[in-house]
Amino acid sequence: MSSFAAPGTHLQELVVATATAEQKIACLKTLRIVVKNLADPVKSKDPKFKQLKLSNEKVKAKITPCPSAIDYMKAIGFSQVTDNDGEEYLRIDAAKIIDISHMQSSLVELNNALDMLTPKDVNPSFTEEKKSSDGILPSKRTQSASMSSSTTGKLSEKQKARLLMEEKERKEKEAAKAARKKTAALIAADKYVRENDENWESKQSAACVKSGTGISTFRDKYGEN
Repeated sequence: MSSFAAPGTHLQELVVATATAEQKIACLKTLRIVVKNLADPVKSKDPKFKQLKLSNEKVKAKITPCPSAIDYMKAIGFSQVTDNDGEEYLRIDAAKIIDISHMQSSLVELNNALDMLTPKDVNPSFTEEKKSSDGILPSKRTQSASMSSSTTGKLSEKQKARLLMEEKERKEKEAAKAARKKTAALIAADKYVRENDENWESKQSAACVKSGTGISTFRDKYGEN
């Protein structure tokens, strides 16, 4: 999705906003409802799930205290529009195909942000990772943040923002590691086929077929030895 531009930055701004923790939690839960629907392959095709009515009084009361929420939704593909009847919406065009993987990533970010803002009765030195009801792994607390929380009883807004960024970076590293593992497996499978399949034969690459010319290699020029 081309409009998917640095949504995490806006989410961090929301976490450290001057609104109360209760207001920020209410706002994030409202956003999560919308994003969770769009992370569903079936619901994401239904136009009614591609919009949030900002002029609705209940929605307005939850979104207004946190202006960064609008920026966040725009960053994941929504546009702020006003219909002919004067009603205001955050909306994704009905004909636009939703990028499910991006919405799932946004859902993870929103759950992490809520996890930071929601008070929990846990050992301040460590937060055990386990799956929530949504199947999301909550983030571990860093040692510095844990030491601070042991004396204050809660994380500061800056610590929450830092943890959000660390969690995002961890997810990105895990995705990159999985991609490398998948590539290595494909290479190994290809090598096995080339070495063990007697019917396998070398063919021109797509680049050669398209250009009509072969690619000259060191072996072509100088032989095997």
